[in-house]
Amino acid sequence: MTAPHLRALSSLPGWNEDLSFQAYPALLESCGVIERLSSDQALGVGAPPTAWRDGCDALNGLKAALVSDTNVALRQTMEAHFIALDPGAGSNALVTGYYEPELKGSRVQDAAHSYPLYRLPPDPPAFDRAEIDGGALQGQGLELLWVNDRVEAFFLHVQGSGRVRLDSGEVVRVGFAGTNEREYASIGKAMVDAGIMTKEEASLQTIRGYLNAHPDEIDSWLHRNPRYVFFKEAAADPSAGPVGAFSVPLTPGRSIAVDPAFVALGLPVWLDTTEPVTNAPLRRLVVAQDKGSAIKGPGRLDLFWGAGDQAEAMAGPMRQQGTYWVIVPRAVGERWLAPQAGS
Repeated sequence: MTAPHLRALSSLPGWNEDLSFQAYPALLESCGVIERLSSDQALGVGAPPTAWRDGCDALNGLKAALVSDTNVALRQTMEAHFIALDPGAGSNALVTGYYEPELKGSRVQDAAHSYPLYRLPPDPPAFDRAEIDGGALQGQGLELLWVNDRVEAFFLHVQGSGRVRLDSGEVVRVGFAGTNEREYASIGKAMVDAGIMTKEEASLQTIRGYLNAHPDEIDSWLHRNPRYVFFKEAAADPSAGPVGAFSVPLTPGRSIAVDPAFVALGLPVWLDTTEPVTNAPLRRLVVAQDKGSAIKGPGRLDLFWGAGDQAEAMAGPMRQQGTYWVIVPRAVGERWLAPQAGS
């Protein structure tokens, strides 16, 4: 087996310019889960949870430390305990974005809120999206909430979690409960293939604009994606992010979704890409804490931007090329005896 390429964290592009302490909450959340794993649960390149103990202890120690520059302190702590590993696909990674949408809704069906968000049914694979939209689950008491817009409900399915604001002002957070196990199909790609928009033009915003301008076509486009997502009411702190696949709240701008078959959930990652729209450099410390149905293979990452209009504006058009490095304990890196270490 060829040894992965290793390098010191301090040599990563943009490492010293990042406001890295923004990732500190995400790092602590991951360390909290890792500490509870059994010794036989490997975390990337065969590293047992015990290999992370010293690094996580040092990170936890920063909470009580009095430092003048938290960004520098975090970087120095990580440099002392961790090393970067090229997973082999970093040179051609596609980096997209996602966010937590907010919809208008009701706990009961009424004239203004006629589109259901369903709980997970007893037999999820029984129906595809078209059949469910056609009423296949009606009369089973599976309606969790009712929302006012079927296009926005579809985008909620794509994001996997979100918020629903009721007329009373109450905000209900809904989380991913499961799917009908059908293959995900991108309607954006289908629109590109149909010549409606170019690949460069395709984004959440342009897809939404087309659907709202052609209401008679909405069902035919949405039903091209047979995958259907079911929801549950999430009892999370409303001030915290939604809970991802690693069972911790996501940190805006610092949590990413990955394919766990290639990047283990919980691991820190150094991301080197560009911002959508401006294409300005975006180099930052992030943490793999989620997964997604469209995030498959080692060359796919999805950056969580948070909630609200600004998060949507960043996530919607994001389709950037980038590089990433997985960050592992030094003891794990030394096992590979790679001559490139520190280069």
